[in-house]
Amino acid sequence: MNNKKPRDPLYPRGFEETREFKKQIPNNYPKPNKKDDELTPLKKLNHKIGVYLNPSSVEITDSEKKKKIGMIITTLILATIIISAYYFIIYEPSQEELTLAKTTKLNELHDLYCGALTTSPNAFLLENQIADAGSPEEIEQINIIRPATKDWKSYHKKSINANCDKYNRTMAVYSNESKNVILPFSEAMKIVNENSAEVLSQIKFEKPNTVSVPILISRLQAGAGLVNVGSVVDIYTNNSYTNESYISNDTNPDISGCTVLAIMRYEDNGEIDSEYSKSKMTVKGNNTNPKENTKSFSSDVLELLKGSIIDGYDEKETVQMLKNYGVKLSNYERQINLGDLDAQYMLLIEAPQDKVNYIINNMDSIILTIPTSQAPDWMINEISSTYPD
Repeated sequence: MNNKKPRDPLYPRGFEETREFKKQIPNNYPKPNKKDDELTPLKKLNHKIGVYLNPSSVEITDSEKKKKIGMIITTLILATIIISAYYFIIYEPSQEELTLAKTTKLNELHDLYCGALTTSPNAFLLENQIADAGSPEEIEQINIIRPATKDWKSYHKKSINANCDKYNRTMAVYSNESKNVILPFSEAMKIVNENSAEVLSQIKFEKPNTVSVPILISRLQAGAGLVNVGSVVDIYTNNSYTNESYISNDTNPDISGCTVLAIMRYEDNGEIDSEYSKSKMTVKGNNTNPKENTKSFSSDVLELLKGSIIDGYDEKETVQMLKNYGVKLSNYERQINLGDLDAQYMLLIEAPQDKVNYIINNMDSIILTIPTSQAPDWMINEISSTYPD
């Protein structure tokens, strides 16, 4: 009796035989067992990483240990030498040069943007540019003098307009020379227009606060007696009068731009007692005819003026005749190279109020000088004749 099941029409032919064959293969050919010490690829990778991270966990020979240690030490030494050489030869000198360039430029900035312009917006802008610069060349390209000059000119022009007195004058105060100069508005503007920030940063303009100071000085101290009313004089101090060992290298006047308001000589200079005589003798044979022409004049200038005031003389005519008598006398003495060297002068000069004590305390040693830039006509003529075109 055939018990074989009919073939399932849903399975392909040979399917049953194939399945039976697959079952027989494991039975006839068993799979080899895996070795316990065989490592998977992942375990192999972990093993290698472990060797580098934890070398002690892997046994190596002493020679290999010494070799690896030597390589590590050599590498560290070479790295240290290279890094040190770069730092000391390249990095540190370049940083020092950069720091020095920044310091120099900042000093220039603070010298030019000082006083009233310390908080100027341009000062902060330039300071930030210096701080952000990465090389000395970049710092060198930062121009400070140009914006500083522009800012100072703008500031000073406003200051001059605000600090003029009723005579249209202002006073320049030089911080680096410790001097005050009273000058007209036009001259102050000329100084501002013709100078850079290096000069303008050391000046400030103030409204003149002046007083008239009487001083009694010798002819030597009074510019040889040739100063005139209206002359602008500078005041120096001859410290050798009081201290023979004192030597000063300062060539700047102690007070500059003082105006002479009045001049008086001693009354003795007005006493006149003169005689002019001219003689001539004619000889003819035994006859001698002497002839003499004599003129004499005696007067007292001050007494003459007193007489005119009380209508003893024509006052206008007398005053006109005696006008500038003292200056004319000094000028004639200059021309004939002969004069009263012992003459004393009382001068009334206009000076800054804060210099009054200095003038009074140093009256015996002050010297009045006449700047050639504001020289009187006679001085201009003498200089011109000495240096003709």
